Amino acid sequence: MYRVHCLLPRAEAERLSDILTDMDPSPASAVSVEEASKVSWSLDAFCVDEELAKEAATIIEREIPSARAAVQKLDDKDWVAVSLAGLPAVHAGPFVVAGWHELAHLEGGKIPVWIEAGPAFGTGHHGTTKGCLEALALELNRKRPLRVLDVGTGSGVLALAAVKYGAGFALGTDMDKESIRIAKENAKNNTAGRRLKLMHARGTGHRMIRNHAPYDLVLANILARPLVSLAPELARMVAKGGRVILSGLLTHQEPQVRAAYAGQGLTLINRRRLNGWSTLTYARTTV
Repeated sequence: MYRVHCLLPRAEAERLSDILTDMDPSPASAVSVEEASKVSWSLDAFCVDEELAKEAATIIEREIPSARAAVQKLDDKDWVAVSLAGLPAVHAGPFVVAGWHELAHLEGGKIPVWIEAGPAFGTGHHGTTKGCLEALALELNRKRPLRVLDVGTGSGVLALAAVKYGAGFALGTDMDKESIRIAKENAKNNTAGRRLKLMHARGTGHRMIRNHAPYDLVLANILARPLVSLAPELARMVAKGGRVILSGLLTHQEPQVRAAYAGQGLTLINRRRLNGWSTLTYARTTV
């Protein structure tokens, strides 16, 4: 694994993140943008080999000639797990997301979601996941949904949180088989039982997804591009009076996502921004 790293102004870092993420195929398997200081943001692109890393560096320096992209070979280890190991518990509304070592000392009055560090996205530390958990808590407090659909479930954290708060049933899907395997381990650790179903699927075309529709709550914490392309499908999955919570989009990507959902019979009722990422909550206002 190789990392391509550079420091940039926030707008440029976010623009380059979009470019690398939207490329098909992209030289980067994953891209992250994090605040490094008051004036600079860290752009990191992770690539499976040196050739792809050099390609990503070339793209960065071509788009911003003043940028200096450093290519670094990483040791052969699970860098996601290593980077997350020992992270403190995440508090989001009534939820506390953490590994067992943290939850063992948790005081009463909170809803624990046991998620160990691992390669599946969704430990609660990222702005998108935390924003979704906070938005989810508001909706669950308003009304306990009978059926929840979590598209791009990753570690299963959002579906698990919904079930542990009192949702009747949640279906979590992901296009990555490894994420579903890990999500199933997390479901077992959290004793979710039959109230949580996890399955490998892309989009909403699978028969099981459609058989359980319509859903009172639809969650999609993915990326801006698939959020836009899936807008008609996700809108069709929501029952009248239901809610849709979307995240995985940078704040400057809000206009394109909102435009995609504007004609889908949905009304934007809440927006949360955290660490440069946005979470949008929609209500189904028409059949």
